[in-house]
Amino acid sequence: MRKNILQSLAVYAAAAAIIWYVAHEVPIADLVRSLGDANLWMFIPVSLGGFLIWFFSETFLFSRLFSYFHERTTYREMVVPNAAQYFLQLINLAVAGGALAFFLHRRKAVSWLAAGCTLLFQGLLDLAILAAMTLVAAILVPGSPIRIGVPYAAGALLALSAIPVTFLWWRPKRGVGRWIYERPSLISFRSAQPSHYLKLAVIRTPIFVAQGFIIYGQFLSFHIRVPLIEALALTPAVLVIGGMPLTPVGLGTLQAVVVGGFGAFASRSALLAMSLAISAVNLALRIPLGLGSAGAFAHEARIAVVEEEFGERSSSTTDVLNGGRGAEAAPAVKDDRPTAK
Repeated sequence: MRKNILQSLAVYAAAAAIIWYVAHEVPIADLVRSLGDANLWMFIPVSLGGFLIWFFSETFLFSRLFSYFHERTTYREMVVPNAAQYFLQLINLAVAGGALAFFLHRRKAVSWLAAGCTLLFQGLLDLAILAAMTLVAAILVPGSPIRIGVPYAAGALLALSAIPVTFLWWRPKRGVGRWIYERPSLISFRSAQPSHYLKLAVIRTPIFVAQGFIIYGQFLSFHIRVPLIEALALTPAVLVIGGMPLTPVGLGTLQAVVVGGFGAFASRSALLAMSLAISAVNLALRIPLGLGSAGAFAHEARIAVVEEEFGERSSSTTDVLNGGRGAEAAPAVKDDRPTAK
């Protein structure tokens, strides 16, 4: 318990350090004035709408992802685990991913390693989509600061594209290559077909694009006149840097990318005030998800992930995970075979 508290304090301390670095030259009076001038009647509905778009869209995305490579997973099944994931983002994004891995392990009898690799599969696809969006934005909006990221995006897209090419056409017959290729945990990479990549990209890309419109609405609510095309162009940078799994819901990293990326369009105090308001709303909207079944699921997921990390599965915790039925009632982890396409 003490270690968990210290870890949570550490990530919030890291967020506070980043915010201090970004904000230390901003007068408090200017920051307060920018917050006071905001149109909350516009800001809160836009932020809430963005949150709901992400939550319900990602619930559908993960239901399809798990159905393609493991067992059929319905949208309804994914609501509670995804809510638990969003709640655990109050700690950090890395911990939050454990809720989805726990769902696969407990409900679909997928090994922990295979579950982690499936989430890694989606994460790499997300990065490839963002890299492609960066290159498109740099072409369409050549004056945007996003052009700084073009070399990195091009390199990342090239490297990430090699992964599906390798698994689609590489069939090693012997040696280390065959041993790696046949790892059961890599079922998602090995089973993925071009249609899977396309379907998942079709679901994920509109979510990323919608974030650009959400940011634009939040700018308007703070009377920051950023052209829509500029907001859309910098969206990949906001998602990549603001979504780093270092701090809770991008607290600190979001402020850094907003203040640094949009500095040509507004004062530092206005950009900082808006980004802090976004983080505050993101935190507030996740707290209610800790109630009810999602909160219980999040608690079980954290216990399971910690025990898996340290290899300390006590009988009492096993009872919790199995509904009080004891260790003998734990589901057997089966071979990971895709049953739904």
